Amino acid sequence: MSSTPPTPGPKLLDERSLSGILIHFFAIPTGVVGAGLLYLLATDEFTKRNARNALDWHLTVLLITAITVGSFLTYIELTGQGITEVSVLPSSVSTVAGVAISGLFVLWFGVTLWTFAVGLIAMVKAIFGTAWRYPFSLALVEQFESRIDLPGGWPLIIFGYVVLSPLVIWAVFFASTTALVSILAAFGLIGLILVLTPLTVVAMYLHSQGDWLQDTTQQSYVLAHVGVPIFVAAIGYAVSLEFTQSIYPQGDAMYVFLAAFWISAIVYLLRWWTRPSQ
Repeated sequence: MSSTPPTPGPKLLDERSLSGILIHFFAIPTGVVGAGLLYLLATDEFTKRNARNALDWHLTVLLITAITVGSFLTYIELTGQGITEVSVLPSSVSTVAGVAISGLFVLWFGVTLWTFAVGLIAMVKAIFGTAWRYPFSLALVEQFESRIDLPGGWPLIIFGYVVLSPLVIWAVFFASTTALVSILAAFGLIGLILVLTPLTVVAMYLHSQGDWLQDTTQQSYVLAHVGVPIFVAAIGYAVSLEFTQSIYPQGDAMYVFLAAFWISAIVYLLRWWTRPSQ
């Protein structure tokens, strides 16, 4: 009986990448953000397939999380335990809904624990050259892959950052202080810091690889669009620490970075829009 000979070690090393192996471990704490950014940046096919599998799973977990949290918030509102303090559900429906939501939380907790297991299994599989698909994950990226890989759409992401960033900051500092608005503003700030800002950095990098910045010297300017805001934030941190009574200089530095990076994004778009015609 014949069998397929094993892949020689050196050849196997050529077929896999370190980023394709480590993305499964890296995505456990970073979730959709880490897996998504590597998926967008990956040029190696092995890395991209592993990142896609990790992203599919973490998008599935995010969907379950959104359904669970959304159902819980809706439940407490409809049972008079939320902001309105008006109960509109009959007691029998409320009891059934409470049991269902408890089941959702059990499912969410199980899925969260399962994330550690499948992430480590996928990493081991990748070490041996296999892009392992996580069990029970929805094939979301595969369905929308053609819409995700749109190099011409990167400026729209940068423009979205320019528009949304000041709105989120305004909501945090100047919007109504009601509980609902405060919660939405907090989630908006978290999304701005953890999702939209890193995605905008990636958009600048990938867009700069296009036709308008082919020269290596020009491409180095893209680093300045991120490096300068980081430098300005470091100065802001030092000033806050030494010359103010702030109890959280790290937070001050974060807001300084967001403001500086917002200006940097505007400058990037202006440079692109005013580029010489090819």
